[in-house]
Amino acid sequence: MQTHKQVLSNKAFRTDAVMDRREYLARAKEFSLHGQDLPQSKLMELDVVAIRSAARQRESLRKHIKENLSNDALSKSFGVHVRTIEKVLQHYTWSHVA
Repeated sequence: MQTHKQVLSNKAFRTDAVMDRREYLARAKEFSLHGQDLPQSKLMELDVVAIRSAARQRESLRKHIKENLSNDALSKSFGVHVRTIEKVLQHYTWSHVA
C-alpha cells in the first residue's frame, strides 16, 4: 500500500491525460466556450466593441450636456436665474415666441 505522500508525488508526475475533479474545476474556464463561440450567442465580438464604444460616447455627451446645455449652464451663459430658463422652456413666459 502506498503512503499519502507517494500518491501525491505520483499524481504530480502523471503522464496520462486524465484529470481529477479538483484539477478540472480549477481549470474549467479553459475548456468552456466563450462569447460568440456559444451556439445561443446573438452578439459578435465587434458588436460588443460597438456597444461599449457607444456607452463611452453617451457618457461624454452627458458630460457635455451637463456642462453646456443644462438649465443651470444656460442661466449662467444668459445671466439670468435658473427658474427664468425653466419658465421660458415651459412657455410660461415668452409664449408668443416659437
